[in-house]
Amino acid sequence: MGISVFILLVVVLFSFAQTVINAHRGAVRDLDLAGKFFVSCGDDGYIRVWDLSGKKVLEIKSHKGQVLSVAINKRGFIASAGDDRTVKIWRLPNGELVKTLKGHEEYVRALSFSRYGKRLASGDDLWEIRLWDAVNWELIKKVEGHSGWIFSIDFSPTQDLFASASKDTTVRLWYPDGSSVVLEGHEDFVYDLSFSPDGEKLVSVGNDGYLIVWDVVKRQGLFKIKAHEGAVYTVHYSPKGDLIATAGFDSVIKLWDAKTFALVGTLKGHKGSVTRLRFSPDGKKLVSGDDRGKIIIWNLK
Repeated sequence: MGISVFILLVVVLFSFAQTVINAHRGAVRDLDLAGKFFVSCGDDGYIRVWDLSGKKVLEIKSHKGQVLSVAINKRGFIASAGDDRTVKIWRLPNGELVKTLKGHEEYVRALSFSRYGKRLASGDDLWEIRLWDAVNWELIKKVEGHSGWIFSIDFSPTQDLFASASKDTTVRLWYPDGSSVVLEGHEDFVYDLSFSPDGEKLVSVGNDGYLIVWDVVKRQGLFKIKAHEGAVYTVHYSPKGDLIATAGFDSVIKLWDAKTFALVGTLKGHKGSVTRLRFSPDGKKLVSGDDRGKIIIWNLK
């Protein structure tokens, strides 16, 4: 079954209250949220933890060089990775270094904790994904299948699987036995992906400007939307599953109805490319970072 292509011409502009933070020197490379806090990382080599009012609560000088990815879980652990080829584990609230995970031989650009925070996946530029036990921080297994850098990983919130996005233009679904299914539909690098809260759908975005909606059960594409004119670097499902947010090179954040895939909102405030965005756990805020080091906290409700 082919992917239905939607070309939407609706343009809606909302003006939401926002808080702007000068968060990093150089680009913001990644963001992640858990509870009342979010964590950011960037080209300046720092990890910073913020509350949702924009107050900085912790700063960690973490890696030699850029920090390319960061993840936080509900158990109070932060994972970070970068161009020093290590994954480091930090404990909140004081930022204590718990463990340095070694084994990757190239830059690590993707990190994700499982839904209960007991597993961690890391992906690198040599196409390898490592799955770690996030209790004792031991390596569980390595999986390979992509033929390009791995840009993003997301665990299903309901099933025992995770998805990965790659420079090789594909998305893969990975199962507990190490097998994977390839999802093809993008025409260029795939930068980011996100599962719906019920785990039944997956969305991905890439350098081709498209947002693709995948059926996880049938393992096929449902809809393909020309979301932005330039590259789309980031996508996220809202916690209630009613909205999908996308952003990228054009500096604009777009909000899509997750049922009809109609454009319902456009947020403007960034001056540079938007590198990452994530909804807060209650869906009332959206946090976005850009390549000029700024983070904006949008109050959606």
